[in-house]
Amino acid sequence: MGSKLLKKLFCSLLEGFALWRNAKSHASVMRSLRARLIFSGACGIVIFSGITYRLADVMVINKFRVQENRAFKPEEIVQKADIVDRNGELLATSLTTASCYADPSVIIDIEETAKKLSQIRGLPNAEKIKAKLGDRNKHFVWITRHITPEIQEQIMDLGLPGIRFQRDYKRIYIHGSLFSHVVGYTDIDGIGICGLEKQFSDELKAKKALNKKLITTLDLRLQSIVYEELSKAIKKYNALGGNAILMSVDGDVLSMVSLPDFDPNDLRHVKIETMFNRNTLGVHEQGSIFKILNTAIALDSGVSQLGSVYDASEPIKVGRFRIKDFKGKNRPLNLAEAFVYSSNIASAKMALRYGLKVQREYMQRFGIFGKPELELPECGRPIIPAYWNETTCMTVSYGYGIAVTPLQTLATVTSIINDGYKVQPTLLYSKARANTSTEQIVSKTTSEILRELMRAVVCFGTGKKAAVAGVSIIGKTGTAYKSRGKGYGSDGNRQRITTFVGGFPKGKPQYMLLVSLDDPKPTSETHGYATAGWNIAPTAHNIFERIVPMLNKDTQKDESPLKVVKYLRLDS
Repeated sequence: MGSKLLKKLFCSLLEGFALWRNAKSHASVMRSLRARLIFSGACGIVIFSGITYRLADVMVINKFRVQENRAFKPEEIVQKADIVDRNGELLATSLTTASCYADPSVIIDIEETAKKLSQIRGLPNAEKIKAKLGDRNKHFVWITRHITPEIQEQIMDLGLPGIRFQRDYKRIYIHGSLFSHVVGYTDIDGIGICGLEKQFSDELKAKKALNKKLITTLDLRLQSIVYEELSKAIKKYNALGGNAILMSVDGDVLSMVSLPDFDPNDLRHVKIETMFNRNTLGVHEQGSIFKILNTAIALDSGVSQLGSVYDASEPIKVGRFRIKDFKGKNRPLNLAEAFVYSSNIASAKMALRYGLKVQREYMQRFGIFGKPELELPECGRPIIPAYWNETTCMTVSYGYGIAVTPLQTLATVTSIINDGYKVQPTLLYSKARANTSTEQIVSKTTSEILRELMRAVVCFGTGKKAAVAGVSIIGKTGTAYKSRGKGYGSDGNRQRITTFVGGFPKGKPQYMLLVSLDDPKPTSETHGYATAGWNIAPTAHNIFERIVPMLNKDTQKDESPLKVVKYLRLDS
């Protein structure tokens, strides 16, 4: 149309010019020429206005429209890298899917479009779709994400204008809930919400990460064993939950289980409490496990020796409270006996002998006062007493008055028995990894004695039910009452956490395990008891019995703790 008007305008101008030359003096010609010029000018204005608008549409308006839609191009949605265990087994991966979106600005009939789409099973109802399509100024709105090929085909068959598809990626967790607290999960856009997915969210989504994998220290085989045995124990002892960590002395976390758990593939009906990682967030008093720390301080500070004696004949009165032993020996105990028979009374007197200043210095050295480091965003801080007095010194000696996480406890105990060299837990695998720490928290001599004492606990003390024939298991049990407001409840309604921490082999430990049960109940098999020796020690035994052959390590069959057994009165 524009070219015809231009041609007509040009012809009119030529004709007018000819008339002007041949009839300059004729008034009618002049009027005709003036009319033609006015008409031609008006047409020119219209044509050039149209050309200007078209140029603006192409160069400016369309440019912004392209920019507006650029964020939704398929190539902008990046596939996240896989997460695998130490042997390359897939833990988390991304599957290619299709997602359906709409351009409301080109949809002809919103009512009809919403009605037809809503009739496909798996898509939102008509009202929700109409709400999404209501703004005609929008060029992109999601209808639904991660649809199946069948649903995509049904939508395509409708032939609806403005309804389109885009390549998308859905995060899949191969083993369901097995690694849920460690690996974590993402939202629908692939953004990490918790666990490793959150800690390394940006790295996993980076384009350069597409050909790489996040290799963890975890072992699928070991995780499955720990998960199964912990699940059985929770059911057997009717516990509220449980947790376990298996770690190499180099710091590689081989297994981390927290129950109850959740399925990251289906979060529709997940309860918030199931997302709580007891290993890294469960800050609580550890009970007699802390006697490992207390005894290490007494020996390493030079204040006590294996034969040092503490009178445990009677409870210690502290204000209106009493420190007493559970099934105590009611006699003087040497240090070895105090540890093996888990005497609260002797532990408190041991702590008073070396003093609160030394205790605080060692606790600082052990790392108890700081937040534990691990490649997870969910790590709890310890709860430290505001005032450290003589009473605090005594209660801390047997695991009360200070609260830490199981992860922090395991890292500290592992460091003590690892010739005293500090161990840093990690979830990131490295072929060249070895514990090269030069930070020594206790001497090698102290470390060796603690291994002997922990072996004696398994042979003669509260950890006997954790023993495995032919394997020099070391360990210590702990039963801690759960704090309830200002106290721990009465004898009839107290809740407890039972814990075992230990490893193998005694001479040079390679693997360490911490396993706990939350409020286990007495059974006929436990003769009415619910303490650690009756429930968590057998649980540790079941785990050790299955993992030792798999790890295929020299277990150093030194069954007897020769250096400390002579200090024990085993007939009393």
